[in-house]
Amino acid sequence: MVRSSFRLVVSLALILALAATVLSIYGALPARSAVGYVVVVDLAHGESPKGLDILAKTLYDGEVYVLLSSEKDLAKLDPVSRSLISGYLIGTFDKMTTPDGKTVTLTSLLTDLLIIPQPTKEFTAEEIQAIKNYLDTRGKAIWLAGDSDYPPGETSIAIVNKILEALGSNLALDYVSLEDPVSNAQAPYRVVALVKPPQSLSFLGFGAEKILMHGPGVVAYRDLATGSWSAIKPDNVPRGISVIAWSSPNGKIVENTAPPRGLLGQAYTAGDTGSFPMVAAQVVGNATIIVSSESPIGDYQPGITAQYYGVMLDGPRFVRNMVLWATGYMGELKYVVSTEKRVRDLEASLSNAMSMIKDLDSKISQLSGQLSSQANQLGSRINDVSNKVSSLENRVNSLSSDLSNSVNSLDSKISGSLNMIYAALGLAVIGLIAGAVALIRSR
Repeated sequence: MVRSSFRLVVSLALILALAATVLSIYGALPARSAVGYVVVVDLAHGESPKGLDILAKTLYDGEVYVLLSSEKDLAKLDPVSRSLISGYLIGTFDKMTTPDGKTVTLTSLLTDLLIIPQPTKEFTAEEIQAIKNYLDTRGKAIWLAGDSDYPPGETSIAIVNKILEALGSNLALDYVSLEDPVSNAQAPYRVVALVKPPQSLSFLGFGAEKILMHGPGVVAYRDLATGSWSAIKPDNVPRGISVIAWSSPNGKIVENTAPPRGLLGQAYTAGDTGSFPMVAAQVVGNATIIVSSESPIGDYQPGITAQYYGVMLDGPRFVRNMVLWATGYMGELKYVVSTEKRVRDLEASLSNAMSMIKDLDSKISQLSGQLSSQANQLGSRINDVSNKVSSLENRVNSLSSDLSNSVNSLDSKISGSLNMIYAALGLAVIGLIAGAVALIRSR
């Protein structure tokens, strides 16, 4: 009897311990002091859980919860995913409970990012309002992922666009498909998109250059006031929109579900070629809204894929970067941002130094030109003075020669005159002597 009681107590203790363990794995709410960020993934609207295990592993410093439509949907998760997620929720966004029946909301869960990965079931007005309330209250982020117009893709496109419009976002998914005959994983519809964020979000490209977009659509811009649509191009991105991933320049728009079975593209037309937006973001109020034309998880092959048909991809790193940024946690991206800032500061300093050197070089060239001009002027003046000195010297030589000739002529003339004087004096003396002799004789 004692042994039976002891076994009963031990059994109850084991059951309670097991229940506590299950609750801690699947039903615990985030202890914010011990977790970096909270991500809720919607699996209650027909989404596939494919890649959920990779997502949970990638977000190792956060908590990942999934929303299921019912308890029985837990069986759809593989054992690895069930062991990796932080917990699960049951119901809809307006009526959400924990496994033990406690009512919660996205706000009370301290949700930092809500991911809705390619939904195929409609959201009620109450659910959309609950999502809007969360974003208005928490001011955090939502990642809405759609599909191409390949059947039944237009259903997902319409659901995503309805939510985007309700949230006041200008982003939308067009009713077309995108193929790339060059940048792909062994087939044009297995598009390999290029991560090329704007300078302000350059850190999103840290360790991430290429991601898989399996059978994707295209992101467009929608004017909510007029209802008009327009294409987003690399050289004409609307203000307030940040395109994070593009197709290669070889992208091509394809229409897989034309009327009457589906809708035509609103911003893009079949046959259009070029780089097309595949992942974009917009800040509405205090909330960040991310839209992708394929899904980070779920889908036929999710964007979080690291390798596909022999093509190496950066899916896990890209998804982690997006989550760290959207949640505001940043993680290791803080150091990337800091390093990029230092590099930009160094580049600015180097640019300033080069500008100063260029300015000094210009001034040196200008001064050299001035000195050269002055040297030329001085040389010209020296030549002029030299010419004048030479001319003066020639004149002096000429005058000297003339003077010498004049002196010689004068000397000659003086010599002739002296001879005549001497002759006259001689004659005069002779005359005087003759006169004297005559006078003497006459006496």
